[in-house]
Amino acid sequence: MELEMLVRRAKKGDKDAFLELMLLHKEYLYRTAFLYTRNQDMACDAVQECIVKSMEAIGQLKKPEFFKSWMTRILINCALAELRRNRRYAEEPEWESEEWAQEEAPVSAEEKMDLYRAIDHLDYPYKVIIIQKYFFDCKLNDIAELLEMPLGTVKVYHARAKEKLKRYLESG
Repeated sequence: MELEMLVRRAKKGDKDAFLELMLLHKEYLYRTAFLYTRNQDMACDAVQECIVKSMEAIGQLKKPEFFKSWMTRILINCALAELRRNRRYAEEPEWESEEWAQEEAPVSAEEKMDLYRAIDHLDYPYKVIIIQKYFFDCKLNDIAELLEMPLGTVKVYHARAKEKLKRYLESG
């Protein structure tokens, strides 16, 4: 409830409320951007662009309870745009440099790198579905809402994405 109140205040132009919203979501924003860009600098740039765009467009948010999915959609678009702008500068992914990647269940670094490379080869929206489902524990209903797609379509894409990952990992 407090989150919705902050969103309502931010929609009315309260900059402090907007700042508080961003501070509450800063780790989520960075982690999400990093999962898409695989680069610390590009992730930071995507988050910064997302914050600016969110601040400019917060008045257009129709329902405060959908703030997080609304902001995530903006962030994904910013991260993908950052990737397009910097594709020629992107080098090896920086997965191993992230502490949160090291804290997961006991999986070898090699296995993690293989999985991250496989995810990186997925096209949109397969990549979005896998990242949201397995890195952020989102339900398929929430992902469907985020992507503005029917639930049945998201279920089909989820199954296809898993199959593509399986084939990629088996071939590599």
